[in-house]
Amino acid sequence: MVALKTLHVLAAALWLGNFVVTGVWALRAYFARNATLFAFAAREILFTDVVFTACFGAAVVVSGLALARSQGIDPIRTLWTRSALEIVIGCGVVWLAVLLPLELSMRRMQLGAPGLSRRFAIWNVTGWIVTVALASVIYLMIAKPV
Repeated sequence: MVALKTLHVLAAALWLGNFVVTGVWALRAYFARNATLFAFAAREILFTDVVFTACFGAAVVVSGLALARSQGIDPIRTLWTRSALEIVIGCGVVWLAVLLPLELSMRRMQLGAPGLSRRFAIWNVTGWIVTVALASVIYLMIAKPV
């Protein structure tokens, strides 16, 4: 059980940490107004977002469900686990439907291209909303409101 909890916390830290670092890195690269830096950042942000979101997001959900089961908690009937799952699933849908397509689009665009600023702004605002939503899951895991 200790190993499972460790995996869960570590995966959550790396998953959420990736979102924060990616957001900061993207802002810095965009506002540097250096085409080479922006192209590198866009490529690496897409790579790390896919790898970290897919791997650590899955690890958080699977380990969380395993922890709930090991403690006799029904994750659907328990408010805090159900709420956490709803937030994670909602954020996953937003990532797949909005963020990932924007990342793919920005990856193909040159700095200064028409539409890049708008795409970046939407990606940035949406990404920070998803980050805050996922951070709220940490509150749910600690407070366990009834």
